[in-house]
Amino acid sequence: MAKKSRAVSSQGTHFYISQLGATSAAIAITGISKAKPAVVSAAAHGLKNGDVVALDGIVGMTELNGVSAPVKVLSAGTFALVGIDSTDYTSYSSGGDATPLVFIETCQHKSYSGFDGQASEKDRTTMCSTAKEKGTGLQDFGGMSAEMNYVEDDPFQVEFKLAKFDNLGRWFKIQKANKYWKIWFGYPRSLSDSGAVDGDNTGTASVTIDGEVYEVPGA
Repeated sequence: MAKKSRAVSSQGTHFYISQLGATSAAIAITGISKAKPAVVSAAAHGLKNGDVVALDGIVGMTELNGVSAPVKVLSAGTFALVGIDSTDYTSYSSGGDATPLVFIETCQHKSYSGFDGQASEKDRTTMCSTAKEKGTGLQDFGGMSAEMNYVEDDPFQVEFKLAKFDNLGRWFKIQKANKYWKIWFGYPRSLSDSGAVDGDNTGTASVTIDGEVYEVPGA
């Protein structure tokens, strides 16, 4: 039998940016494992895959205070902090909150590309080498860009321009038609605006990615 393509349609892709200072109700933490990824216990947390939470007020495993991370739900009372390795952290003692961030969605995006960061290449060849000897340097997570209809009062674009101005960075999310989330923290670089005779106002939103890009299955 011939193999079938597993290509995912781009249509139905959703694009989000976190809103500065906006959060949902805090969720009380009752435990955090020392594991990769760290697993948080919180009764009836109500979170969904792809949510991003900010952590604070934790006693013991204080390394997590001030950290934000995407969520992968494990059960009604537990969730994993995607990308967080707490294996060598101080043991959890008590307290703490996981506060979900609020995201703004846009439906003005027309395409996106990027996520192509790569480590630099080192040439380790010496005069004793019999062939080129190479290694890799520090990872560069690269960036992404999205072609968009330029709409001055689109809430996403308003937040994007604010993030560019304050240079504090934001969490971004894309959910594809197959429900998988692509989640990353980044710094908006530019949002262009262009127009033409008998055309629409369009632009390109460019983001520098700061750290790993996470892929999380949908709920």
